[in-house]
Amino acid sequence: MPIKVPNNLPAVETLTKENIFVMTDTRAMTQDIRPLRILILNLMPTKIDTETQLTRLLGNTPLQVELELLQTVSHKAKNISEEHMIAFYKTFSQVRSNFYDGMIITGAPIEHLEFTEVEYWDELCEIMEWSKSHVHSTFHICWGAQAGLYYHYGIKKYPLREKLSGVFPHVVEKKNNMLFRGFDDVFMAPHSRNTEVKREEVEAEPMLEILSSSEEAGLYAIKARNDRQFFIMGHSEYDWDTLLKEYQRDVKEGLSPKVPENYFPGNDDTKSPLVTWRSSANLLYSNWLNYFVYQSTPYVIDEITTDDGLSRFQSLGDTITCKFGGSSLGSAKGFKRVFDIVKSDSRRKFVVVSAPGKRFRGDNKITDLLLGITDSSATKEERLELFGEIEHRFNSIIRDLGITNLLKEDFSNLRSVISQNGWVSLDKEYILSRGEYLAGKIMAEYLGYDFLSPENFIRFDGDGKLMGEETQNLLSEELSRHENAVIPGFFGGDYSNKIRVFSRGGSDVTGSLVAASSKSDLYENWTDVSGLLMADPGIVEDAITVPVVTYKELRELSYMGAKVMHQDAIKPVRQFGIPVNIKNTGKPEDPGTLIVENADYYRSGDLISGITGKTNLMSILIENLNEDPHLRGEVIHRFSRQGIKVEHTLAEIDSLTIIVDKSELAGVPDVRSFVNSTLGTYLSDFKVSVDADLAIIAVIGRNLGTTPDVAVRVLNSLSLKRINVKLIDHGPRRYNMLVGVPEDKYKASVESIYNNFVGHGVSQ
Repeated sequence: MPIKVPNNLPAVETLTKENIFVMTDTRAMTQDIRPLRILILNLMPTKIDTETQLTRLLGNTPLQVELELLQTVSHKAKNISEEHMIAFYKTFSQVRSNFYDGMIITGAPIEHLEFTEVEYWDELCEIMEWSKSHVHSTFHICWGAQAGLYYHYGIKKYPLREKLSGVFPHVVEKKNNMLFRGFDDVFMAPHSRNTEVKREEVEAEPMLEILSSSEEAGLYAIKARNDRQFFIMGHSEYDWDTLLKEYQRDVKEGLSPKVPENYFPGNDDTKSPLVTWRSSANLLYSNWLNYFVYQSTPYVIDEITTDDGLSRFQSLGDTITCKFGGSSLGSAKGFKRVFDIVKSDSRRKFVVVSAPGKRFRGDNKITDLLLGITDSSATKEERLELFGEIEHRFNSIIRDLGITNLLKEDFSNLRSVISQNGWVSLDKEYILSRGEYLAGKIMAEYLGYDFLSPENFIRFDGDGKLMGEETQNLLSEELSRHENAVIPGFFGGDYSNKIRVFSRGGSDVTGSLVAASSKSDLYENWTDVSGLLMADPGIVEDAITVPVVTYKELRELSYMGAKVMHQDAIKPVRQFGIPVNIKNTGKPEDPGTLIVENADYYRSGDLISGITGKTNLMSILIENLNEDPHLRGEVIHRFSRQGIKVEHTLAEIDSLTIIVDKSELAGVPDVRSFVNSTLGTYLSDFKVSVDADLAIIAVIGRNLGTTPDVAVRVLNSLSLKRINVKLIDHGPRRYNMLVGVPEDKYKASVESIYNNFVGHGVSQ
């Protein structure tokens, strides 16, 4: 089968003479076949030679291959014309939205430099990170292999005493691996390098596997266990005279190089080199294309992604903080499920727990029972009755877990506090914190982890405001003393160690603080749903889970009313760029939703990330304004002075629309008169119109600014249902599209928009 290359690429003429079937872009347009898309990042100074060598090997297979060439923009090639690079090479910005079946990252003669000293290192890191979600299988060569091992797995390179140059015998260590299918027991391969990686460091990385090595040349082939990355230390792609040219160059430069070993007959550099590696080179590339690209790549190429959305963290980090919500801990069965999850991965070192939630419909949450105790209208007897229910609930969990002699002293202390005669004398925040505190003690005992009560490390000031920097310093120092620990969520302490609590949902904040303070690689937030849903399940039945959202998208969703993690709960981890994974305790195998700072390295097939909105809104249109922008600001300011919160504004050349929640004006009998009186001392000859039948739908996604199709499809969804659009607006950063509709059409609008996008298969 042919290999498809750009028109007029110099390799075409050379390979055609060798009877290798090369197809140019023009001819390929007539073919109705899905070729393998292969991207080559060519870092070698001899661009055309490397293009020809790799094209020859990729074209010598029964598969149709479509080839693209990639260059770094942070380094300008010196040994090739700029016209050649412009004609045949793309930059990363031109390919980053594409998906590829395979990618080759070549070597580069820069081994004497530390990786971070290479001028294009940052750009290369960005490309390698991107490859994990946009390339099905990546093939790294020589320095490219060392760079990949260092970036992905932290494996260092070490200088050799002298340059390794020559053609060396190799053995296959994993004979059943398909990369070496058909190889002889001993095969030859060229090497030309000044550095190496250590076997013991590769063997210590559980995600890697050594496939082949040489007694003289060291490691040759290494692969990731998921078959998505291959690291080849030699240069099987070399032409018969490549080592010769390198040798002659070094001689000319006065470097006194050793004669390449096993290359010239009798090591006589006056004789023509012997080619002993051509057949094994062809087999190597054919096997990679066939078994690790063609047979496993998705037919729909944009379905290429990371294994479960989290592979960028699977091998790099060794610390995970996980927080379990009350729905995960309602009963002993829930505690057992959490135990299995935590123990299934040794990296789950820090566990944050909420108070137990409901076990069944109509049951009480522990926090609700504690709130009842702090109710000023409750009598002492009623408080003790509620306490009895709490004590019974915790004791049943302890009994079912097989734990004995736990919490007796804690129950005694809590009973004493609750038994205070006057409601005013109750330590309400202490009482409210006991649900998490007691759950934490049980979980620590059950897991065999240390128990850390957070009042000494999560610090509040005298007004009950979290002191973020001091908390992170104290918590970081304490966590560094513990290999594993359970920390109750929801509360901390002030300078006198008096208990202080967050608002409800504060366990999410605690989890985020622990993840940030421990510099965790991942913060898992376990709940009873498999991530964030694209739409309200009360409107859209079986709404799908969004695989990846950014912190910015999460903030937009939260502001527009979606039931997601509040932005305050992710602020600590966002500061350090720690990703959040929302997971389902009942379905731990589900990937959940990943919340990240930048989603460029993840599958970008989802045009939108969520559909949400608000009802009970009113729009107030103020017309006949002049073009003075300060005037519009004064109008909003005057509303604010009246204590009215403005949800949104839309400005035109001589008008301003203000959108408010109707509850903000609930006590106003005539809105027009109110607005006239509010603005009349500042404006004259203006006109007011009020629409009290308004709902706003927010369509949110990171691709809205670059994908016009979104707006068209949103409006088409509403048109098909004959729903009148009252207003349209885009946020300034194009993360959200706001559409105003009649309030009674809100649910139908959300459902129609959702069905339009999901029905087209965009998000599934």
